[in-house]
Amino acid sequence: MTYNTMPTVKLYANLRKLAGTKELSITGATVGAVLNELARQHPPVGEILLKNAELAPHIVVTLNGHNIVDLGTPVMEQDSVAIFPPIAGGTSPLAPLLL
Repeated sequence: MTYNTMPTVKLYANLRKLAGTKELSITGATVGAVLNELARQHPPVGEILLKNAELAPHIVVTLNGHNIVDLGTPVMEQDSVAIFPPIAGGTSPLAPLLL
């Protein structure tokens, strides 16, 4: 049986600008289904999140504060899925050691 739940999806950094919001509800029974539906509803966000139907490198997804690597992880109505894109800039404190 498939359940169409609507967990809260929280977007960070440039994903907020692309979606025009910092938080929304997206239908899906799994983390992967939620990400696919988010990509369908907001194609510019999808271009950053997904590469060849897989989670793009350096994208961090959490479910209720826990890192998720299995996109088949089930979600429930009260769950919170947070998506963090790669962020560039700044200087690493290890930079002098890398020379």
